[in-house]
Amino acid sequence: MDKIIIILERRLFSAIGHERTQINAINELLGNKKSIVIASEGININDMPFENKVIPKLPKLNLVDEGKETIEYIQESGDILIKLLNQKELKKIQKIIIPSARRVEIALITYLYNEKKIPLNLKTVLRIHDIVFLENLPKATLKIFSQLVNQGLIKLFSETEELSKKIEHSFKIKSSGSLIFPVSVPYKINIKSKKEITDEIFIGCLGGPRRSKGMFTIPKIIKNLRMYFQKNKEDFRVTFIIQMSKNKKKRSILFKINEYLSRHISNSVNVKYIYGTEDSNEFISLLKQVDIFLLPYSKIQYKYCGSGFITDAIFLEKPIITVKDMSMQNLRKFKNAISADNVEGYSNAIIRISKNYEYYVKNSKLAKKYLKNNIKKSFNKIL
Repeated sequence: MDKIIIILERRLFSAIGHERTQINAINELLGNKKSIVIASEGININDMPFENKVIPKLPKLNLVDEGKETIEYIQESGDILIKLLNQKELKKIQKIIIPSARRVEIALITYLYNEKKIPLNLKTVLRIHDIVFLENLPKATLKIFSQLVNQGLIKLFSETEELSKKIEHSFKIKSSGSLIFPVSVPYKINIKSKKEITDEIFIGCLGGPRRSKGMFTIPKIIKNLRMYFQKNKEDFRVTFIIQMSKNKKKRSILFKINEYLSRHISNSVNVKYIYGTEDSNEFISLLKQVDIFLLPYSKIQYKYCGSGFITDAIFLEKPIITVKDMSMQNLRKFKNAISADNVEGYSNAIIRISKNYEYYVKNSKLAKKYLKNNIKKSFNKIL
């Protein structure tokens, strides 16, 4: 496909996260690498994991003040963006996609349309991950944004079906539905060999070690599982792969202390700590080592927000364990996942899947087929 679009993504400074990988996903779904990326100043364009041309001309991103940008900052960003769009090589492009729109991107596009600085034939696709980005908009901006979406000038997508319904219910804004992009694992990944049943099951607890992702719950799950193995004779062992951050030393120390205190209970449940893995290929290799993805996330913070580890797991045909009532329930309706709401429930889910692993892998293949069709169908709506 020869389609060329503008991808607006300010946050390209970090090698961790979805901001960079989703550009690869758009390339893969388009079938080319011709789209042009507009980003903030201060990034190293030679450090990008994609071949697209990057124009780092938007005002520098200040993470400390992110979400509190002034009207002047938004107007400056908008004026710079319009100057870029008026360049000869960009004038023929008729679509802008903002795959991870936050408050400032929503306010920026609203400002440009409201001030008639952007051509009406240049359609914009906004995709948001969290309802807080709409809640934090000034009321006047939110009202204008709602009108622009309902008029069809802006297509609004979210990452999950739950968030799309919440937006329509809370703000009366017409949502175009959910739009999922592959995160770490590519859309066209080929699974050449299936997992052979062994005497060791690897449980993946990956990503940033934060409270919202169950950092203080996981040691309790490990302890509960060790108590189970102490009381029951099983012919397999469990190893947790825990990803830690070198920059969060206090969190890492607290986690390790809590995990270490239950080691005496059973040696059938072990822990492997992982640091770094910022290279995308290295991270995919790590993901492939995981047999079961464990996501004991906050049910409050992830009621509407999605997780890239759910899509990663499904593309790799791996079972998932999540907190009860977490979003992306449509991707877990194939009996490829188990939900829990307490420590014992998570432990029971690990045992249950481990004892019937092939059944859950088979169901994961069904979820993968659904996910790929859903991604393609949703992506075609923005073209």
